Amino acid sequence: MMVLLIMAALLFSGVSVYCLCKANYCACQRAGQCDNPVNHYWLGAILAALAALACCCFALHSEKGTLLWIVLMSSCLAGALLSAKVQKLKRCKQAKQANSLATDGIN
Repeated sequence: MMVLLIMAALLFSGVSVYCLCKANYCACQRAGQCDNPVNHYWLGAILAALAALACCCFALHSEKGTLLWIVLMSSCLAGALLSAKVQKLKRCKQAKQANSLATDGIN
């Protein structure tokens, strides 16, 4: 039972980070166009984080459960940040290639 609760906590942590990333993307990229989905994503992020915390605390009691929750959330956030950096590097390389192809054709 404890393993299932920890797996559920990991799942909820991932959902929380996903909702957080979607809310930030929508707020930054489409400011003013999607205010209602931003609120829903923030609410989803908070509720999923609370569900993850509850699963961790039920599995390992409050102190160790809270520490596990912090580790799960920070590892999911670190994965999201790493993925964003990799995607940004890929977009920069593609833009450079497209720019070099465009300028080569002009000369």
